[in-house]
Amino acid sequence: MDRSNDRPVGSTALIAVVGLLAACATHAQMKGNFDDADANHDGKVTLQEYKDYVTNRLSAANGPLALRFKQLSPEDQAQRLQKRFNKMDHGHKGYLDRDDWSGS
Repeated sequence: MDRSNDRPVGSTALIAVVGLLAACATHAQMKGNFDDADANHDGKVTLQEYKDYVTNRLSAANGPLALRFKQLSPEDQAQRLQKRFNKMDHGHKGYLDRDDWSGS
């Protein structure tokens, strides 16, 4: 046992590996979501593709965020999606690329 923190030696390495695997899974999930959102598969998610993708996902979901979104008027939904898209669009290109999508 490592007496400095009462964990068995090697448990810190195991925690690091688990964290790395979780990060890789999150990255793979983001990539899959980007591919789903990129309807015409041109490597760019336009505002319309983003709106369609998010609206379809939230319409099919029942979580707190989805329920709040469904309660908004169509105009408020569009406004919020536009604001989020603009925030994600680094460089204000008018589309999202994979780096924008993953938050890089």
